[in-house]
Amino acid sequence: MLILYVGDLHFSGWSMRGRIILREKQISFEERRIELDWPTTETPEGVLTVGDVIEEREAHIGCQCAFTDLQVLDTEGLLAGSVAELLPRVPILVDTDTRAIAADVVSIAEYLDDIASASGAALTGSTAAQRARIRTLSAWASHDLSLLIDDAPYAKSIRPQPPSELNAGAVEQARWVCDTVAALLGNSGGPFVVGDFSLVDVLLSTCFQQITGLGIGIADRRVAEYAHRLLQRPSVRDHLDEATAIYRVIDAAEFGSPQWILRHYRYNRELKLLHDWQTDTCVRVRNTTAERIIDLAYAGYDLDAIAASLAGEYRVPLNRATADVHSLLERLTPAKARRAA
Repeated sequence: MLILYVGDLHFSGWSMRGRIILREKQISFEERRIELDWPTTETPEGVLTVGDVIEEREAHIGCQCAFTDLQVLDTEGLLAGSVAELLPRVPILVDTDTRAIAADVVSIAEYLDDIASASGAALTGSTAAQRARIRTLSAWASHDLSLLIDDAPYAKSIRPQPPSELNAGAVEQARWVCDTVAALLGNSGGPFVVGDFSLVDVLLSTCFQQITGLGIGIADRRVAEYAHRLLQRPSVRDHLDEATAIYRVIDAAEFGSPQWILRHYRYNRELKLLHDWQTDTCVRVRNTTAERIIDLAYAGYDLDAIAASLAGEYRVPLNRATADVHSLLERLTPAKARRAA
């Protein structure tokens, strides 16, 4: 059995690449998803921060995660003592039959081409010359575009309201991508960068989602057509549809309702934290009353029903329960809604 560990679909561009690889290979697999970027430390001023890894040891290929989060899902016990424990990041592919573990998108593609060469796309090429070309371009796409990956991130590119300003270095790297793809299409004749769809296109799919989603212009017509063709490819389109579903869930709730407010957050009950990923802010849930309000809101209760439930459970006057609910929801209401009001 093949198992693919990925991160939040609306956060992790590297997980996007891993999912596309598996779908392009047309191989059945089980997907296991962990939540990324929960705060792990708190400054003396009370500011919650994500990650406790020093910058010099931070992952730049793949999305760094906590091994303990992977271990919780590893019911087979194959990750302990593996490269995934030493270098925890997603995506990770595990083959329970061979006990092989690939913890990098290039390694995942190469492994699947090795064990299932006749299935789906030959992502790493079918000849030595093709493999050399694809590996060279894959190294460029995965190692040399750090400004585009980090400073014009995938997570922001799929938001309904992308940022109004972009890092100049990221924009320049986006132009470098477009210039390079134009030359590659000229050499190969298309429809993809080396002719047939390959691992290079998988890696570039996230880049072009960032470029188009963040409104970075594509001047070359062939490159613009390539970007459209790439992002409309079923494996890519289906992933992006799943990744943006979380925003459609927000829009499906009545504006200003408890459900609408709480759907702007991820909720970690163990850490007692709410995370608004669109503003990169966390709220600590400090008492059982707040926990109960949040649970009832997620369960679909409106403000009056939440207050009535609290009044009954805690045997307090309804007006006091209503005031507590209103106070918490007001505190959690996204700034954009407060401005609109």
